[in-house]
Amino acid sequence: MTQNRTLLLLLFALLFASTGVWVALGEGSGNDETETGVQVAADAGLVEDAPLELDTVDTATPSTSSSDTTSPLEPLDLPSPRHESSTGDAGANAVKRNTSTGNNTPDTGAPRQTPATQPTQPKQTAPAKRKLTPAEREEERRLKTGRPALRNTLSRTPTRAGAAGTLQKSPEQEKWEEQWYNEGFNPPEMTPTPVSGKIMSQQAREGLSKATVALISFFPLDGIAGGPLLPVITEFETDANGYFTGNIPASKLAPLNYPPVALAVTWDGHRIVGGMPIQTLDVGVENQLGIFWAPETPYTLDCNALQFSGDLQVFATGELDPQRWHTAKRTETLAYFPHFDVAAEDPEQGETGPLTGHATVIGTWDQKDMPYVSLVGDDQIIQTRRPSKATTTSNKSSGNNLPEPFSELVFENDSLTPIDGQVVNADGAGIPGAVVTTVGGNVTQSVITDAAGWFFLQDPPEATTALIVVHDDYVENQKGPIVPGDSNVQLVLGVPRPRIQLHVIDRVTQIPINEISVQVVGLHPWGKNAGKPMPEGFTTLTSTDGHFLLEWDFQIKSITLEKIGYFPKTYQDPAAMQESDGGIEVELAPSRKLEVIPRDYTAVEREDRWFKDPNNGNGIYTAWSQHWIEWEVDFGEAPEDGEEGGSFDILLGCTNHGIVDNEYQFKVDVYVDGVKKGKLTITADSLTERTGRMGLGKLSGAHNIRLVWTNDKWIPDQLDANIRYGSLKFLEQP
Repeated sequence: MTQNRTLLLLLFALLFASTGVWVALGEGSGNDETETGVQVAADAGLVEDAPLELDTVDTATPSTSSSDTTSPLEPLDLPSPRHESSTGDAGANAVKRNTSTGNNTPDTGAPRQTPATQPTQPKQTAPAKRKLTPAEREEERRLKTGRPALRNTLSRTPTRAGAAGTLQKSPEQEKWEEQWYNEGFNPPEMTPTPVSGKIMSQQAREGLSKATVALISFFPLDGIAGGPLLPVITEFETDANGYFTGNIPASKLAPLNYPPVALAVTWDGHRIVGGMPIQTLDVGVENQLGIFWAPETPYTLDCNALQFSGDLQVFATGELDPQRWHTAKRTETLAYFPHFDVAAEDPEQGETGPLTGHATVIGTWDQKDMPYVSLVGDDQIIQTRRPSKATTTSNKSSGNNLPEPFSELVFENDSLTPIDGQVVNADGAGIPGAVVTTVGGNVTQSVITDAAGWFFLQDPPEATTALIVVHDDYVENQKGPIVPGDSNVQLVLGVPRPRIQLHVIDRVTQIPINEISVQVVGLHPWGKNAGKPMPEGFTTLTSTDGHFLLEWDFQIKSITLEKIGYFPKTYQDPAAMQESDGGIEVELAPSRKLEVIPRDYTAVEREDRWFKDPNNGNGIYTAWSQHWIEWEVDFGEAPEDGEEGGSFDILLGCTNHGIVDNEYQFKVDVYVDGVKKGKLTITADSLTERTGRMGLGKLSGAHNIRLVWTNDKWIPDQLDANIRYGSLKFLEQP
């Protein structure tokens, strides 16, 4: 009995010892595998600057396939930030492969256990993959692209862009004048203007921090809007989220046929925006310019300058035509943009580069407007052209090759075919300071007439078919067909630019009205529709004493003056009326005043998705599209026989409660008593209220007016369109 008990105790001791050895060996294998996982990562070339994601690995059961020799780390096409938790799991659970036996076993240095002695482990199944939420998919997209991928793309874009230098000017009036006097110019009129905006990356899907943003303001020389321009550059640096803000000097006189301000962006040492026009600038007030998407798709363009000799360079100025820049500032301004040498000889054997007489332009393109490219020699522009799209687009994007979306750009020496002539008024007198521009093809050239109205285009584009002429004091005109080689061309500016003087008062009280809306119907100045009505244009005029000046670019057929609470009034050929009367006296008759405060709505689809302005402001906003809001409006009694009125237009004013890109527009459906009347399209602006207008037809009595915003735009933590209804008015029509 004693012996049996002793044998039983010995058996238990042996089993206990075997279990301890197995546990010790298992732990040793886990530590060894962690080191192996690190070694595989090192062999794969994973460094902190370009980390790679791990593929999903089944950590429940080790692989037993003798043919499975694939590393557990599978690099992606684009680098993405490392997930430390994933790396740790792979290292702790992966099994080191023993290639000599074809089996996956722990390498512990001890004898291998047999299946009989190996402890049994419960079988585990991998959990089913969970479907990612939209936010998680957006984050995954960001991680798989991001800034490392962006840097890799931009590594092949231009870095040869100069400094702003003396093109920078202070928005302080005293310093502004001193700087211009020192350069020999009469200081152009300047107004400090605050601006702000954001630079977003299409590839990284986030704001670009520490980017250099240059805003280029253009000032007409000597106050002539159609003449040469003086560029002024103001630079900012974006914050951690891509925002920039500050003051720029701006011109109250906007240039004719040219943007008032443009944008250039440099990030990580690379020029990613050459010259992007900003068409709207409210001078003297804060401008929320919105979000600018940096076009980061690189391209190459082969430029052929074989017909010219000398030390030549090619400059790429984005969407800005450098021909309007004043000659004394042109070279300095060009130096701010990327430039490329025209090769004087072929590359050596084994080297790469452009052939003799060629230059390779490298830039970024937004796939919309063709870039301006200028051939420069002896500090003078020889020729400015825009490329045409290639009939077969090359998309060579591997290695050192970049896409080639354009056909070869050939600079042609066609100096034997100039165009010359004179710009005159209706009486035949020469007009100085007029801008004559070629029409036809992708290339244009401009010149300014001299003191007697004469002009000379020494090297007009080969595709020129007509000439267009503009001047501050006249309606523009175009003449054709005109081709290179034509001489003594006469361009007539026969219609003075309309400047209509108005004095507007209330018919009953005789009190001056200090704000009016004007609907203008102009006439086409030239072409097959010359003399025919143009689509209606709208403007708003303000005054302190009821006197207004209406200026327009084209000859005016009619104007309609409108004011909330008054019947509109229409005048035919107001320019002729002004010539006989020296101005137009206007008396507006009161009508029904229909103005709704947006926050005082009648009903909404969901109360929790609408937010009123603080401090009892007039507005109300929402962050969700496809949610209706409506107001009950009493349009009054229908007009009796012989009375005017009864038809109404809706006038909706909106702002954006947040920040959106600078091309976004609200789309708002309008319903009357549940019947859709149309859609309003309104530019989104975070600071200035923008309006949309449409007709509702004849209305009387009470009706429900419903609005539905239909096109939300949202990128997490980057941009968010939130429509705010700031004003809602109804204009009664006769």
